[in-house]
Amino acid sequence: MGPGVQWGVWVLTLWFSTQGSTQSTKEESHQLLQSTRQLGKQLGGDVDPLCDFGNAKEVTWCHWTSPGPNANSRAGSRNSVTSWTLSTGTNALWVGGPRNDTTGNTQGGYAFHETSSVPGGDAKLAVMESNIQRPTGAAGKCLKFWYTVDGLSAHQLRVRVRGVGSDKMATIWETRDQTRGDWKEAQALYTFTGNHTLVVEAVPASEGDPFHIFRGHVAVDDLGVRPGQECIGLCSFEAGMCDWINAVGEDFDWHLGRGTQSPITGPPRDHSSSRGDSLGGAYAYVDSGFPRRPDDIARLESIEFQETDPNNPPCMRFYTFMSGSGVGTLRVILQDVVSRGKRIPWALSGNQGSEWVMAQLPLSSNTPFKVVFEATIGKPRLGDIAIDDITIISGPCATLPRKASPPTSGDCTFEDDTCGWINLRERRRLDDIDFLRVKASEFVFPTSDHSTGNQQGFYMALENPERKLEGDHAWLFSPIMKGQLQVKCLSFWYMMFEPLTDREPKLGSLSAFLMREEDQRSIILSPIWSLQNFQGLTWYFGQAPLRADGDFQVVFEGVWGAANSTGTIALDDVSIFEGECPTIPGAALVRAGDCSFTRGSCGWRNFTSDSHFYWKSASPIRPPVTMKDHTYGAPNGYIYFDVFNLNSEPQRLQLVSPLMEPDAGGSPLCFTFWFASFGADSNTTLKVFQRPARDDSNQLINDLTDDILIWIYGLQEFREWEFAQVALLSRTRFQIVMEGNSYNGGFIIDDFKVYTGVCAKRPKDATTDAWT
Repeated sequence: MGPGVQWGVWVLTLWFSTQGSTQSTKEESHQLLQSTRQLGKQLGGDVDPLCDFGNAKEVTWCHWTSPGPNANSRAGSRNSVTSWTLSTGTNALWVGGPRNDTTGNTQGGYAFHETSSVPGGDAKLAVMESNIQRPTGAAGKCLKFWYTVDGLSAHQLRVRVRGVGSDKMATIWETRDQTRGDWKEAQALYTFTGNHTLVVEAVPASEGDPFHIFRGHVAVDDLGVRPGQECIGLCSFEAGMCDWINAVGEDFDWHLGRGTQSPITGPPRDHSSSRGDSLGGAYAYVDSGFPRRPDDIARLESIEFQETDPNNPPCMRFYTFMSGSGVGTLRVILQDVVSRGKRIPWALSGNQGSEWVMAQLPLSSNTPFKVVFEATIGKPRLGDIAIDDITIISGPCATLPRKASPPTSGDCTFEDDTCGWINLRERRRLDDIDFLRVKASEFVFPTSDHSTGNQQGFYMALENPERKLEGDHAWLFSPIMKGQLQVKCLSFWYMMFEPLTDREPKLGSLSAFLMREEDQRSIILSPIWSLQNFQGLTWYFGQAPLRADGDFQVVFEGVWGAANSTGTIALDDVSIFEGECPTIPGAALVRAGDCSFTRGSCGWRNFTSDSHFYWKSASPIRPPVTMKDHTYGAPNGYIYFDVFNLNSEPQRLQLVSPLMEPDAGGSPLCFTFWFASFGADSNTTLKVFQRPARDDSNQLINDLTDDILIWIYGLQEFREWEFAQVALLSRTRFQIVMEGNSYNGGFIIDDFKVYTGVCAKRPKDATTDAWT
């Protein structure tokens, strides 16, 4: 960066995205793009239209070049960088890239980079550079774009600013998170005092990364530079208060400053320049000097925001300076603009040292709201409060610094400690091992945590002792939280990795439960999220809704599968925020009746025609057959019936599910399980009934008045585990009944799971008497 050139940056990644790639959402996004272009024309300024990169008839770079002038020399090697590729969705299977552009059109253009390495050559950094931009002015410029990051070898997307004639570049926006096949919108607001260009870089996995050979891509669309005013909600305070205003009727106001006149209590300069990148910059602050008194309040309000996407609420990030022996309190308030109700998700009090401190919190609201910065005076003249560089990025985040979070919030990055999350203090035969807070550099895999993306970061991992038993597990408890009528959402990042072999998966499981006390003697654990075995080679995003009226805790349970299972089961960046959200990924959704039978029967109950014969849990001491658990390959962890009756009287044994709810959207359901049969009685059968829910849950086994037979399978020559599925059709609550019939034989069953959607009967030779 040349002498005297100054820059600053603050970033917004929008919290509305094309989730699920639905056409309607993409059309709305396209309409937003067109309206944004019109707004830019009204605002004027040295800006370019957004580049949509053309279409299948003609793709175009617009005002961008790739890799750009002198890109290789800046990188230090003639062969270290390469060009992005212009393409469309119609070529995705051929050359790579996403299946459509941001509008959902397979004919629409975009720029992408294939990040996988090929034999004999490593993937290179792809560089794309803008035309020369003039100085931004104090109001800054707003870089807008859509992006997607997908695949194991896609490591990072970043944007840098480079002064003309300089090789030095500064990063103004970056992400390492996968977008799960969706396009997401991002904006970066920055300032620069000289002529400059913007450089967009797609970073592949390094040669040392074991995933560098796998397919992946980074893509961008609708890319361009707009007036700074188009980055709504962001502010570096260099051109004023932006969209923020002082609330009317408070004791005093927030003011703008470049550097304190009180060396004991205020910041010497703004956040951006304090990093040594520039000499300019400003911030907003409250002055605790005369005539302020203790408990005087100043409030800085945002514009009105619409309700947030429950599936992708934003994260607000800012920097605060709170130095001095008499510093009061800074609060962030979310104010409902309709009811005027308030929530305080972030608050920090007292001296935080003579430096700018990064802060962040999730913004979630199901109604229109405003964000309010509220500063309260402590001891007059002994502590000012300042804020700077307000940014809003996509996706929920854990509250930082941790002490600013309410004591029972449950938010945690695990960088400093476990934030009140604890293991069982006494085993009491409830668990066997612990979750451990570990440093990434101390383990072979994963090589980085999610919070920092480097080896110095921390995360929680399931303890993996050299000697363990099948089903050894740990419980990690959150602080006790207050339940409300409003639903909350649990979000976190997880990793479930085991070495890839030709053997059956046996890693184990990761589950989340909502725990509450029904009375002083009864504790209820309700499963809300669960996955089993290998899930991938990187950190993935998970979330689940929390519904509780009274006090509750969240419990993470990690379970090792077989005794010799290896790998990693880990957690990071837990956040709990207001709002109802869908379960992510969909496979982790837990319904009543889902069960792996690793421990317990998950609410399934026995009914039998003879008390001597019933469904049993497998034991490694007396297994019914030489068969291992389907879930993990362990000696136990499934259920079975085994009838040997000398009187040759067939026995009927029923296993009845807990009450099950129909799909909220009216979609059909599919019940899946695994089974195998054994014995000498050719009339041995396994039947599946669907039973309408009754007030009497203890229905007699011979009363089948309303039961509908939906699946039946007879004794076969003993084989390995077989997969079964059958469609469920119900608009009201119901139960599933698994019924075994035999006088000399049996069935073993495992891994019950109910999914949303239509399914065909499996195996294909399964029959039914009353189901078509």
